[in-house]
Amino acid sequence: MKKLRSLFTVFLCTTLVSGLLLTSNLSERAYGAVVRNTTFTSASDMKSKLGTTDAGMWNPSYLTEVENTYWSFAPSNMIGKTEITLDMAKNNYRNLEMLLDNGYTMSYSTLSDYCDEYLAKKNGEPDSFYNILHSCLGNPYLTGRPAASVTATTYNGRDYSKVFDATYYLAAHPELAGSVGNNPAELLRYFVETGIAQGHSGNASFNVATYAAGIDASVLNNQLASSSYKALGNGKPAPTGKYSYSWANYYGKYLGHYTAGALTQSSTAPAASASAKTPTESDDIDSLMLDGAEDNSAAVPKTVTGTYKETSTKSVYTNEAVTSAQANQRPLAVMMPTDKAAQPSYGISRADILYEIMEEGGISRQMAIIPNWTDLSRIGNLRSCRLYYISAAKEWDPILIHFGGVAYMKGVINAPDVNNISGTYEYGVGGKAPGAGNFFRSSDRTAPHNAYISASGIQKACMQQGYLTNLRAGYYNSKHFTFADGVNDLSGAPGVQNATNIDLSDIFPYSKSKFTYNASQGVYYKSIHGGAQTDAINGKQISFANVIVQNTKWKQLDKKGYLGFTMVDTTEDGYYFTKGKCIHITWKKTGDYVPTKYYDDAGNEIKLNTGKTYIGIAQKGRSPKFN
Repeated sequence: MKKLRSLFTVFLCTTLVSGLLLTSNLSERAYGAVVRNTTFTSASDMKSKLGTTDAGMWNPSYLTEVENTYWSFAPSNMIGKTEITLDMAKNNYRNLEMLLDNGYTMSYSTLSDYCDEYLAKKNGEPDSFYNILHSCLGNPYLTGRPAASVTATTYNGRDYSKVFDATYYLAAHPELAGSVGNNPAELLRYFVETGIAQGHSGNASFNVATYAAGIDASVLNNQLASSSYKALGNGKPAPTGKYSYSWANYYGKYLGHYTAGALTQSSTAPAASASAKTPTESDDIDSLMLDGAEDNSAAVPKTVTGTYKETSTKSVYTNEAVTSAQANQRPLAVMMPTDKAAQPSYGISRADILYEIMEEGGISRQMAIIPNWTDLSRIGNLRSCRLYYISAAKEWDPILIHFGGVAYMKGVINAPDVNNISGTYEYGVGGKAPGAGNFFRSSDRTAPHNAYISASGIQKACMQQGYLTNLRAGYYNSKHFTFADGVNDLSGAPGVQNATNIDLSDIFPYSKSKFTYNASQGVYYKSIHGGAQTDAINGKQISFANVIVQNTKWKQLDKKGYLGFTMVDTTEDGYYFTKGKCIHITWKKTGDYVPTKYYDDAGNEIKLNTGKTYIGIAQKGRSPKFN
């Protein structure tokens, strides 16, 4: 078991699987009224200590940042139990980089050795626990992870000179003379990978225990003053007053490795790393520029100069009246599935703009542009993103909410201009998982259809990542749709036809998206899988004043079936539906941050009716049916 103990000490080492207890090297400790156990605390135990089973209220009061990963990705019916499922194990391994950012390391060779040893103990007969470990070993990120880059003062690009001096550390730990020797780089490696977790002092000027005491005192004061703690009422337990149970988190905080952003957004965005790539520098972009697409690199802003001030109180999405605060708030771009098992979605009726585009496997996916989101307690479920959705999203300057993605997104999703919150690695096989600890899973559906986030979780993630929540100058463009002064019934428009029923089943054969016009209300009601598409929050069928079908160049990118769409183009056509009528249109988009414009066959920009808009991105060659 010595090899097992060198694994990441919180994730696998505190879990009971198939009757096997993996012990942790963390001993029981008491802080105030709360006892920290060697296994994850049960929901009932948490309720007895904090008066609530709301995991969102535990985070600041009890759980460490690393422990939050377990709770955030565990289905709610798993909370309080010690079993772990295969999906749980995979989920956590896919989020290793977020854990490693907190200063933790894991020996993959050790996990492999333990896996072999366990199988030998079972006389070569694999059981469910062995299958879980073996499956984790096959994770492409895990097997392909490069060794840490270490110099005398930096570890994987992070500067530890403020807390580490090799001469001091070797003198304080002479037992390392034989195994590590007087090698500053290797001593730093040992300090980061082992010493920090044990609370070692790396130099004479920084004492982590003294620093932690000061941080904990501040945490305690904040907890005592918090509304959530006061709301617990009489007899409430004493707050824990702990920033973390991990020395690594204190080191990380002191060094600024993952300090949360300010509660109030600054007037300027965080400076991008000098080594960070802009979207146009990505090696992956050229491979996705399809025939007929334009290089829009000149149209991509390179910097944020502050927040954009929107003076109009008419929504740029719907033309409806909004408050000034709402007009200046960045929308969400939320990736939602069309899978039948995933319906209905929470919060989809808040989408002022709803995109639907095909992906691999013959299934479409949706991206909901939601400007009014700050009161939503459950948004989703959430699925992964694709590169072409990012291009569609950028013209709205949103905060992108997704659960991972694909390798083709590398260089775009992780560029400094994109603000995204992802439940796992942002481009599937790599990247960060910004804000991942704020997602949660429900028990009413099975994975992958049960991942969600709340408005408060998004706000926390934005603070942690330093994202502006108001529109960004240099990125946002207010000149989107042109709306009619009154009602546009398409009278006199060239080539107008009747269209009270719109059938997109040839474009989206899995979801079979359809629209039925309600003349009394002047909107199209959307159906999916042969039934009404509703919002799980209110049970109401979603509807749109405007329906646009946008024919788009596309191609299959690889044998897995991943698709590419030319979202920046000036040569394609489509259809515009409103008020039970339809006309043929053309569309133009000249850059990622440039709004898409739509024109009738006389060359006039179409005037949308006040209300919500659905945009179906059709693979060129597939057409809508309507009557």
